Amino acid sequence: MQSETRADTRLRYRFATLSQARAHVRETGGRPLFFFRQEKLRLLPRSPVCLELCFEDGETNRLLHGVAIASVERRGTWIELLDTRAMRELAPTEYTRRAPRMGTDVLVEIRAAGHVVTGRMLEVSKGGARIRGMLGLGENEHVEVRLLSPDRLTYRTLSGAFVCWTAGGEVGVRFDRLDSASRNAVTGFVQETEAEWKRALVSLHPKGCCGARGVLDPSPPGHEHALADAAGA
Repeated sequence: MQSETRADTRLRYRFATLSQARAHVRETGGRPLFFFRQEKLRLLPRSPVCLELCFEDGETNRLLHGVAIASVERRGTWIELLDTRAMRELAPTEYTRRAPRMGTDVLVEIRAAGHVVTGRMLEVSKGGARIRGMLGLGENEHVEVRLLSPDRLTYRTLSGAFVCWTAGGEVGVRFDRLDSASRNAVTGFVQETEAEWKRALVSLHPKGCCGARGVLDPSPPGHEHALADAAGA
């Protein structure tokens, strides 16, 4: 089911500092945009993207989700970020997790006592996950997490879990590590996700950018929402 649940593209961008990364988030028409500098990148309109920002100064990596909206020929792709909270200071729990979380974008079904909710898993580790689109769940509630195929006709049981927190339609869950079947399923899924990230396209922050000349990205797109060549940008 690996190919059925994976619809997003993994990208990794290396900066020297977090302040450099923040400078590359551009507000255009009320949308936060980020330019991924990689001429080999080719994406379909509105393709989902998982973007990991890495830092040479030891700053904690940041995971972002977005969609491709415009390509610049022989230069790269503009990405609309869906949530920029990760660009701000992280909560203390982000630094103390036993296992680092990896970005993903997988359709999931959460089954709890009396109701079933469908959402998208945005981050995963061997210990737990962050899931968007979860309403009606309470802290400490026991749930079952299932991975759904895109057509929602088939599923794969991932793990039993406990809800750790809820906020703004998102939940954080802690997997049941005492159940051997759940533990093995989560380990396999995490290994699949790690393999995807090993194939991620990598871009390096160019020398001379964020200096006296400012940010060297091309001009951001206007209000178009489909991939199009930006000739002469």
